Amino acid sequence: MTAPVLEPTAGNVRRAAERIREGGVVVAPSDTNLALTLDPWNPEAVHRAYEIKDRPAHKPLTLFVRNPADWRQFGTHDRPEIVDALVGTFWPGPLNLVLRSTERVTSDRLRRDGTVSIGCLSNPTWRDLAAAVDGPLAMTSANLSGTVDDDTLVDIDLAREHVGNDVDCILAGGPQGTSRASTIVDLTVAEEERAVTGDDHRDPSALFEVLRRGDLSAAEVAAALASEES
Repeated sequence: MTAPVLEPTAGNVRRAAERIREGGVVVAPSDTNLALTLDPWNPEAVHRAYEIKDRPAHKPLTLFVRNPADWRQFGTHDRPEIVDALVGTFWPGPLNLVLRSTERVTSDRLRRDGTVSIGCLSNPTWRDLAAAVDGPLAMTSANLSGTVDDDTLVDIDLAREHVGNDVDCILAGGPQGTSRASTIVDLTVAEEERAVTGDDHRDPSALFEVLRRGDLSAAEVAAALASEES
């Protein structure tokens, strides 16, 4: 049976949040695609999300926080001012940051080789949902793995087609403002290089690697870091 589509009223947001707290998997809006949304600390919910999406086990979920400053709870960096420069410029928004994970991230489905991908979204329905859950959320786009490219927006119709029979509900209210994927920036590469060479170079473009290009370009990311380095 196809999951119900809920309009983003206050009551329905609370309903979706309750399902997440109970270990359910819902489809919710983001700044880009509609996404499977769940409690990152519930192993059964995480396993179910991978089963629903047929997601390869080596691909971790992204962790989303409502308060931009909360990145420090789950990620770490030898120069936190670099992270703060990007967070202050682009969060909330469609930018995910790959950082070294703290000890609070224990699941292999959220971390890979000691790193974690963290985001913070601006979509108002998502922010209401995150407030109602009162904790971080794990998310991955609401489509079967390997079936859409980064330029295909996962909307309600596509989400219902791909995962509608397996999730608890679909919360409308997005995506808004974009037709691309979020940009993913890895901040650990230069960190590793500095640890080996001791070279604390100040070239902004050498401080990160773009793993996926979305709405934000490498030039925009470098510009935000240049303001910190100047």
